[in-house]
Amino acid sequence: MQKRRLGRTNLQVSIVGFGGTWISELSMTDAVSVVKRAFDLGINYFDTARLDGDSEEKIGTALQDVREKCVIATKTGSRTKQESLEDFKCSLKRLKTDRLDIIQLHGIDDEKTLAKAMGADGSLQTCKEARRHGLVDFIGITGHKPRVLVKAIESGEFDTVLVPLNVVTRQALDELLPTAKAHDVGVVAMKPLSAKTSTLITCLYQPSLSLVSDEPELKALLGQSSGERVNSALRYVLSQDVASVIPGLKSVGEVETATRAGEQYRG
Repeated sequence: MQKRRLGRTNLQVSIVGFGGTWISELSMTDAVSVVKRAFDLGINYFDTARLDGDSEEKIGTALQDVREKCVIATKTGSRTKQESLEDFKCSLKRLKTDRLDIIQLHGIDDEKTLAKAMGADGSLQTCKEARRHGLVDFIGITGHKPRVLVKAIESGEFDTVLVPLNVVTRQALDELLPTAKAHDVGVVAMKPLSAKTSTLITCLYQPSLSLVSDEPELKALLGQSSGERVNSALRYVLSQDVASVIPGLKSVGEVETATRAGEQYRG
């Protein structure tokens, strides 16, 4: 599968990555099979979070034998130094690794929260200290409000940004992507298929592939079959200035559909 440079991290990541939220619903055996299949088919970017149930533990178990061939990004949803330090220690243990590639501040959706996380007693300080000690290589930020993420990028503190982007949710195109490019911040797109055109509910917390909408408006935009819609939706996101797109994946079939779209993409 094609790889792209993840901004100033210089990491080369698969254009289709693995969104790890939904494997928390699977047994350990099934989840490990899904993650290993993703790796075998060329996915090397795996995104999870401390708050995603036992997703970290499952990804860590699945990838422990190929750890150095993968880029693992996790997140802390805590806002203070002490709480995020506990998150960080737990993530390392659950992921069965002594180093993270990327630690992200999770769900920063307003300026007050951003200021707290970046303050003297904020979670960003834990991330920076971990980087100084060689426990993490890069620091990222995630959220659903591009205008807030733009301010974060402009601070110069973040190497990567994770933001929703799909055929309906296009707000990130206006300012965030150009700002990220100007600062050489790597962009990863989440929720590539969580779109319902008739209601404009575009950030649904649902598995991306298994629940891709079949409403007429979305069919008109993306295609009649679910496979066509997945292909079209992922192609749309990959045609933008992003390094990787991370659909939520929770079955071998979903992994194979997503990787097939990545393999077929030319751009």
